[in-house]
Amino acid sequence: MHEVPEDRYYTKTHEWVKLEGDTAKMGLTSYAVEELGDITYLEVKPVGTKVSQGEPIGLVESSKTTEKIYAPLSGEISELNREVGVVEEGSDEIPMGLETITEDPYGEGWILAIKVGPEAEKEIKNLLSPEEYEKLLEEHR
Repeated sequence: MHEVPEDRYYTKTHEWVKLEGDTAKMGLTSYAVEELGDITYLEVKPVGTKVSQGEPIGLVESSKTTEKIYAPLSGEISELNREVGVVEEGSDEIPMGLETITEDPYGEGWILAIKVGPEAEKEIKNLLSPEEYEKLLEEHR
């Protein structure tokens, strides 16, 4: 059984988002990290990039596959979690600490923060509640 914290919303593409005031932190769900296997690289658009809900904002590479990461809400990327090896697109940084994303996907392993606007209230309705996300996972079994 995968952990599905109650204090956030989920996408059908297995990202989570947690709203804290006008900032939305996001990451990959425990289901996503398990499916990916060992994450070898994770890059996202640079801080300051305006993003729209549902658009690709980065890539995660693993021992098994490469997947796009999608913006759960619209806004502007305000912070990257560089401590866990998240790098900006086009960077030649060597990512260190990516195992944190696998080990603690809902805590220290968050990926980025988006500064959201008033449209976030409406956009949240497009996301899955914890209960709806659990149902989605049951369908994958």
